[in-house]
Amino acid sequence: MDTKLASLGYEFGPSRYSPNLGFSRLSVVISGRPAQRFFDVKTLHIPTFDGRFYHQTQVSRHELEPKETFQVCLGQLSLESFQGESLRAFSFGGLLEVTVETHELHCELTSNAPIFKLQEAPGSVGSVVVEEIMDLLAEKQVGLARHEDELYSRLAKFEPYQLFLACLVSLQKRADSFPVNQRRERYHKLVAELHRAVNTVKDTDGWDGRSPSLEDLLSGSA
Repeated sequence: MDTKLASLGYEFGPSRYSPNLGFSRLSVVISGRPAQRFFDVKTLHIPTFDGRFYHQTQVSRHELEPKETFQVCLGQLSLESFQGESLRAFSFGGLLEVTVETHELHCELTSNAPIFKLQEAPGSVGSVVVEEIMDLLAEKQVGLARHEDELYSRLAKFEPYQLFLACLVSLQKRADSFPVNQRRERYHKLVAELHRAVNTVKDTDGWDGRSPSLEDLLSGSA
């Protein structure tokens, strides 16, 4: 464990995008009792899928085998400290590897799509976009039988990066169709964040801006 992680309790890996767009990974260390860290993590709450069912998984020092791997779902995750603090983030899925080392849990979430920290400085790319993605997912879930399980069984077929691009495309379509006379401050903030995110991905990854939308992936028409 590196010095920074040992001191903070969690660490976001640097973004692979420039300008920064989310983070490349999230590392967390969980102890069975307070360890006097900056953020003394007690529990990691994270959405997972086991091949059949969606779970809101709680990872704590007392509940796991020496080594476990979880398939993480698109959605919000959070860290809870022994002091009752909470830190929220959002991922498009990935793998969570959890190992026991020197009586502590070391958790490593990796993804090929950005991981967003939701308590960012005002004006950073991510917060409004993530809120819109969560609204979009809630809308799609309502129309599916077995709701969460069906939604995530379909989403689990795709790589996080593909889901990331699909969400950008869906949000662009949604913004374009929004009535002109209802376009207020939040709309303009969303459009500005989307524009920055799309241009960053294009510049870094060479993306041409075309991708199946989230609706296409869920319907199987991609």
